[in-house]
Amino acid sequence: MEDKNRFKTLTIPLDVLIDVINIVMETELKNEITAVNVNRSFIELKVEYQNGLGYHLRAIENIESILDDYNQYRFEESETDWRNS
Repeated sequence: MEDKNRFKTLTIPLDVLIDVINIVMETELKNEITAVNVNRSFIELKVEYQNGLGYHLRAIENIESILDDYNQYRFEESETDWRNS
């Protein structure tokens, strides 16, 4: 029988940590903090999910969406200085 469990390692900025942990806890994903970088304000979280389980896949997609949105917001190249608008 094929093992359907998959692992994903996520680098999570502390700014969105509560949102990500909320998803992990609500969907009961097995997880492990594998690294903490205090200087760069992020943690590395390893989650285990079942590949065929819909709500686990949606949880991973939601987490990735939060991280993508945060990266776009945080590292957007065309930032404008709102004080000079």
